Amino acid sequence: MKNVLPAFAAAAVLAGAVLSAFFASGCEDAESYSISVSPNYAKVKGGQSVTLNASGWSNYQWTLDNENGAHLSATTGKSVVFYAETGASNAVYNVTATAVGSGSSAGSGTNTVSSAGYTAKAKIVVE
Repeated sequence: MKNVLPAFAAAAVLAGAVLSAFFASGCEDAESYSISVSPNYAKVKGGQSVTLNASGWSNYQWTLDNENGAHLSATTGKSVVFYAETGASNAVYNVTATAVGSGSSAGSGTNTVSSAGYTAKAKIVVE
């Protein structure tokens, strides 16, 4: 009978090296990240504002879907203030927080995400 153990062992060692490289690259951390904006819904009147806070990541980029009658205090950071301009009414705005850059999640280590897929929104109704 032919001894196949050395060939099997060599294949296992090679497979182990591939798996070790895979794990060393950080790919073993297949967490899904969840970010949120609070509050995610608010009603304001023209001339009023509301502060929105993002959580779940370290850095955010904020965007407003429509700047007609409203604006944001900043485009980056963990929080932003939504301002409804005086005279604004009967409008709905969507504010999006996008996780950007590298940051720490609830898991271990620091990971880098692309902006795709890691967003949270708030709906602001101006009455």
